Amino acid sequence: MGIEQPRRTPAVHRAVDVLDAVGHNVATTPAALAAELTMAKSSIGDLVEALEVENLLRRAINGNLRLGIRLAAATAGTPEDPTLVERALRVLGQIAYFDSHTVSFVRVVGLQALCVDVRMGQHPLALTPRPGQSRPMADSAGAAAVLRSVSERTARELVDRYADHQGITPQNIQDALTTITAVDQDGARVVRLTDSYGIVQLGIRVGADDSDAHIAAVLHLPDRLADPTTLLRGETALADLAARLSSRA
Repeated sequence: MGIEQPRRTPAVHRAVDVLDAVGHNVATTPAALAAELTMAKSSIGDLVEALEVENLLRRAINGNLRLGIRLAAATAGTPEDPTLVERALRVLGQIAYFDSHTVSFVRVVGLQALCVDVRMGQHPLALTPRPGQSRPMADSAGAAAVLRSVSERTARELVDRYADHQGITPQNIQDALTTITAVDQDGARVVRLTDSYGIVQLGIRVGADDSDAHIAAVLHLPDRLADPTTLLRGETALADLAARLSSRA
């Protein structure tokens, strides 16, 4: 019988044990994790909180713990198209309007919008987007732009793909899609909304129509800059970005 080697990084191993227990539905509450892993409830509480902050764990609607969006995006088959995002970042540099503005790229992951990349601007924002950060899709012009640009069936598939990870029900999905797709914007490709932080977002889906990436570019503007002229210029610049990327040039 071999001798078990001591763990050199116990905090990392404890985090892996927690994620493994949650991922396999062995324990999905802090109390159950403490019992299963023979750890103090206070230690489990601190560890769970840290994993939630990093989007490696999240609370389902019923309060149980689920694997977080950041982990799901890395392991659960998210369609990846890094070439598209890389091209988009290069094209941004060719459109003068974007020189001083923050632009993020998001994809729909269940009922969340996940930021997959960002180019920072010079204007301070109440919330600075960063890769790995997620927010409710109803608070993201990018998520709305994606869901309104695809068929009802595709929209449901995009949301349903991570239903198990997020603990969402078919009714949750239907309610969310009804809210997102019900807003009539006269067929405009660019979605405009003011998020819960007071930031004005302009979002447009980028990539070819037959692409499975379903990525959106989002322009973030502080409310002091959201005058009609600036918004119109932003929408025009986003449409230009989308047109260049859809050409696959």
